[in-house]
Amino acid sequence: MIRAALTLLTLALAAPSQAQGIDPSILRTLAGTWLVAPANGEPGCRVTLATTTSIGGYGLTTSPDCARRVPVIADAAAWHPVDGLSFLGPTRQTLLAFRENEDASYSAMEPDPGYVLVRAPDGVDRVPNARDAFGDWVMRRPGGEILCRVHLSDRPPPGGQESYAVRVTPQGCQASVTRLRLASWRIEAPKLVLYGLDGNSLSFLLGPAGFTKDPAEGGRPLVLERVRRP
Repeated sequence: MIRAALTLLTLALAAPSQAQGIDPSILRTLAGTWLVAPANGEPGCRVTLATTTSIGGYGLTTSPDCARRVPVIADAAAWHPVDGLSFLGPTRQTLLAFRENEDASYSAMEPDPGYVLVRAPDGVDRVPNARDAFGDWVMRRPGGEILCRVHLSDRPPPGGQESYAVRVTPQGCQASVTRLRLASWRIEAPKLVLYGLDGNSLSFLLGPAGFTKDPAEGGRPLVLERVRRP
């Protein structure tokens, strides 16, 4: 696994200036276009990670809107994948230091408001925030039948303070959803996660028209679409 390999690299490499020599397969896995976005749901920008060596690490290019949307990386000149993934400035100073999450996304708690690094999704320039999700939604197959209607509350569920309550409309809700016994939800950037009373969960990623089920969940595609009031 990438994380295990990088842990070994952390022990072997004492400083960012020694980042060269990393297994090329790891570099190829991480190379490409990513979205770096504030954790508070504000728009972010795209960065492209290269495998060519650069000062302190490997080449990095930022999109023109990074200077305005994510000014902390306006001067980013390189990246390195030692002890997570970091963006470096022209004098090798660390601008953002990300830690890998279980879902292969990355998070940086500092500076405020915190930042998330994810593979750049088409048509999306930010990660979800709770305020994006409060209200009524339908759960359906893409372009097809409605499976269930749910309300994502802005209040916590009974006995819970770190999430929000889910209210499922029982009428017309299919068994594939009711058996999950959905009771709470929260944002685990870059995902919106619904939780059931029996430990079940269902994760969604923000898309151009709502939320789409995380492909890692397996099974048939599923979307959450906001109910539009007349």
